[in-house]
Amino acid sequence: MLNKKIVFISIFVVCLIAISAVSAENEFLAMDDAIHQVSLMQSFMHGEYDGVITVGELKSYGDTGLGTFEGVNGEMIVLDGVVYQAAADGSVNVMKDNETVPFSTVTPFDEDEKIPEISASSFDDLTAHLDKEIKKYGINNIYVAKIKGDFSNITVRSVEKQEKPYKEFTEVAKVDQSVFNYTNQSGTIVAVYFPEYMSELNMHGWHLHFLNDAKDKGGHVLGLTMENGTGGMDTIQEFDMILPQSESFAKMDFSENMTAKINSVE
Repeated sequence: MLNKKIVFISIFVVCLIAISAVSAENEFLAMDDAIHQVSLMQSFMHGEYDGVITVGELKSYGDTGLGTFEGVNGEMIVLDGVVYQAAADGSVNVMKDNETVPFSTVTPFDEDEKIPEISASSFDDLTAHLDKEIKKYGINNIYVAKIKGDFSNITVRSVEKQEKPYKEFTEVAKVDQSVFNYTNQSGTIVAVYFPEYMSELNMHGWHLHFLNDAKDKGGHVLGLTMENGTGGMDTIQEFDMILPQSESFAKMDFSENMTAKINSVE
């Protein structure tokens, strides 16, 4: 009888381990195909700049992406699990886990497709190449791409940290934006694409941030000339959003169509 009990317990334990392993794998796979967004672009455009989650929490949702920091304190580039800030003074800093995030999109990057060797003479030229790639798989998916290349010229921007009362981002971009033009840089572009039907939650099209290999130059991409570009693309099957808990967000009026304003600053 004792031996039968031991055998039964052993089988039970093995089954529990197997079930746990399958559950963990399924959870990983589900997360692997998900993009996680902090807040929404429309509220951000209206001036909702208070942090929603910490950088430490953000890293638990993904290792690749973009965004900004509380008060619009610079541009965020998330690459290989490290959260970088391209600041308004031109510096690049690794951000501490207790910094907070008002807006961001990240994913655990899983390369589904390779991007063949690509060169681009401008921002529009690069996004046209990327549009051609995603048409192979469907324009109604969300995509995250990483493109490594040599940039004979790249123009990026960052934004100075804002103080309350916050003004709308269109005003911030007019008066508190710093623009930097760099030459002969090697680095990586992190690109996020949202389809048109999601334009009420994020901007439709491509949003690009750059970080050079030396990790001392970067920002939101405005223009570029790129050679020897190669990379990969992750097709996203799940969208998760963390909403702000502030009173200002709860009472915000979203009746205004923000498309023109978003396009004007992107």
